Amino acid sequence: MATGSKKSLTPRVVPESVKSDVEKILQSGLADFSIRELLGFLVSSTGAAERQVYLENENNDKPNGFYDRSLQLGTIPVEIRVPRTRSGEFRPTSLPSRYRRGYTEEVESLLVGLLASSRSVNAAKGALRKMGLTNSEQDLERVATGLIDELELRNSRPLDPDWLAVFVDGKYIELREGDKLRPACIYLAVGFGLDGKKRVLSCVTKLGRESLEGWKAILRGLIERGLRRLMILVHDDFSGLLPISKSLFPTADVQLCTVHMQRNARTHLSKSDTFEFQQRWSSIKTCWDIEVGNNQFEQLCDRFAKTYPTWIPDLRKKREHYLAFLKYPESIRKYFSSTNLVEAVNGQLEIMRRNSGGYFHSEDTLKLKLGLAVSSLENGRWSRTAHHDSLALPQLNALFQSRFESVA
Repeated sequence: MATGSKKSLTPRVVPESVKSDVEKILQSGLADFSIRELLGFLVSSTGAAERQVYLENENNDKPNGFYDRSLQLGTIPVEIRVPRTRSGEFRPTSLPSRYRRGYTEEVESLLVGLLASSRSVNAAKGALRKMGLTNSEQDLERVATGLIDELELRNSRPLDPDWLAVFVDGKYIELREGDKLRPACIYLAVGFGLDGKKRVLSCVTKLGRESLEGWKAILRGLIERGLRRLMILVHDDFSGLLPISKSLFPTADVQLCTVHMQRNARTHLSKSDTFEFQQRWSSIKTCWDIEVGNNQFEQLCDRFAKTYPTWIPDLRKKREHYLAFLKYPESIRKYFSSTNLVEAVNGQLEIMRRNSGGYFHSEDTLKLKLGLAVSSLENGRWSRTAHHDSLALPQLNALFQSRFESVA
């Protein structure tokens, strides 16, 4: 049985190309988060997949939870969850040899290369095979497809009915289909729960450009899966999306992304007027009261209305949706005013896209890398409630109860 063997890899010189890839990844700003947590997730998932294969062939043994372990991957500390069985006979071959706290340089390079440089599922499977994780193609397939299956299950599982906030945003990518590249959009929805935890609620890829029909399907899907009471929904000003959001979530505040609004200002206004606009907007963001914010917003619109008679009236019409974040505690306003929370996923995906040559080589490749990005966030940074979130959480929950008790 593959999982019973204790094979070791023969050390050899790591190619300079692999080392340069690792250096580029670390220099890209991922050293403190993405690489460490993605590596931890990969090793943990591989061990869990190995245990599943082992148990299918060992009818007398049973799973027995996990234990936490710290490892060193070169200079990178990695936290993993090691699967156990009741008999104690199983040990993942993805772990370093007994009594070692780290991996050989070769395994380190292969792990980093698998995460950052694999251009396809087959390439990832090839890297796992070289590491000696399993002896059969079937077992390798399980390791790779387990990550993909988890992503697909994420889009169909029932949801908790109550959420403080949901953030939605789309990301344009290209997928290879035969010898052509086809445009596609990843529709992402991230939830902020009553417990202060962040979770990816939906992560769906649709061929073609971002569309209103695509967003209708995503938002309706959240409702069909159980979402009932939502305090604030945050998205950008995609054409036609605002009235749909208001109709589907009539009791929720709908916040339009202020970062997108500021970018639009640079497009519509002259350079000097853009500078003044941004200064005035910075003052509005720090208002202690929403009524004060409303007054300052009107003054901003009055200042530029004659010079820009097309864009300013549209901005004024959507005032309540650009200022909804001012209703909430000061420590959380920055996060409720934009879709930047979704960028935590998009940012990792963008790095993976660049490392794959600028596009994704198949739909399965995209699902694999999405699964890595999403799970690493939820098992890493998002597994703990952030300090600014914990400060605001009691007040946010009180606001939630007050709003929906009065509605009832």
